[in-house]
Amino acid sequence: MIGVGFFLPILPLFVGSRSGSALLVGAVFAAGLLASAVAQYPAGALADRIGRRPVMVWSMGLYSVFFLLYLVPMPAWGLIGVRFVQALLGGAYVVAATAMVADLSDPAQRGRAFGMLRSSDMAGLVLGPAVGGLVASLRLDAVFAVGACACIGATALLTLLPRIEARVHAGPDAPRRPLAILRSLLPFVILGSSMGYTIGTYDTTWSLYLTRQGATPAVVGLSFTLFALPMVLLGTAGGAWADRAGHWRVATVTALLYGAFGAVYGFVTNVPALIVLSVVEGALIVAGNPALTALVSRSAPAGEQGRAQGMFRMGITASQVLGALLGGALFGVSPALAFLAIGVASVLAVAGSRLVQPGAGARSSAVSAQP
Repeated sequence: MIGVGFFLPILPLFVGSRSGSALLVGAVFAAGLLASAVAQYPAGALADRIGRRPVMVWSMGLYSVFFLLYLVPMPAWGLIGVRFVQALLGGAYVVAATAMVADLSDPAQRGRAFGMLRSSDMAGLVLGPAVGGLVASLRLDAVFAVGACACIGATALLTLLPRIEARVHAGPDAPRRPLAILRSLLPFVILGSSMGYTIGTYDTTWSLYLTRQGATPAVVGLSFTLFALPMVLLGTAGGAWADRAGHWRVATVTALLYGAFGAVYGFVTNVPALIVLSVVEGALIVAGNPALTALVSRSAPAGEQGRAQGMFRMGITASQVLGALLGGALFGVSPALAFLAIGVASVLAVAGSRLVQPGAGARSSAVSAQP
């Protein structure tokens, strides 16, 4: 994630240096989001079939190579294809890594394990942009070389992962069909859509909203860093708390918190107040992602962890795309309307998850609280 943080904030500048338009910048980022969604389920199925470690090592290794392809002379529109393939590899890695964490952790402590994984992700995204910005100020294209080095180092570390695939994935039952997996995960996908929709809306509108209130680019960047800090510092503890309080209960409360904070932002115009609110939100929602991931991991047998996590992440990515498109359109009408829509989406997600599987909350909370 340090490698990702190095280059993603700089990518729009790099596309511009190749005479790319703002539309092309949007196309490059859209290609990455689309590829990440496409990769999720097939990569999970591959990790179930051949093992987690091979998928993780090869995807990370090839991901590092694709950093260098940005530096190859090509038409600016060719960067769309480079970003698409690189994001395919990134999506494959994330699914396999999540499945391996499920394999290696006690089911009763998976919230803590996924919280630790989330903390490390956010730590990389906090460190990467800061160092990447410094490198870019010296030489723009050096960002891609340094990002490649970071991921090459990660690939070397991944070769030390345990070989547990044959023991974990052996089983007499045939894997379920994709629709059967989706049906079993539907309550979690719907509940998690509040998170995806919120992220998509913030990605599209937060920088614009702060800038409209008079914030400088440096302040906008600082707001993202401060929002991520609670997740770095409290992610493991938040996941452990979700193990004790119940994964379904924590995920539900988190979804409502997304909605509550989203509804408030549209009526706050003071930049320091907005940043303080975002930090408070980051601290309060820290357990939500680990809780949702733990719910998904506990619903699937060991041999289907990759497929289940891939299917779940496809759903979250779809809601993120919806948030980016609808949130951006509503922001053009009124910023308050775009943020209020987050509140509506969160309430609908909580209600919809209950309707799809009545009583799921009570059962999941009881199960996740068992020692």
